[in-house]
Amino acid sequence: MSALTLFASILASLFLIWAIWFIVRLIQYIGSGEYEMDQRLREICK
Repeated sequence: MSALTLFASILASLFLIWAIWFIVRLIQYIGSGEYEMDQRLREICK
């Protein structure tokens, strides 16, 4: 495996881990009810 392929593989793995973490946190955020609270605050602050 060349150095470029190894570097690209590591980068892709890190991006994939970040994407999975982001989706999990987004689901937790919406599920906790904070999203609805933030929507109401946005409406009040208009």
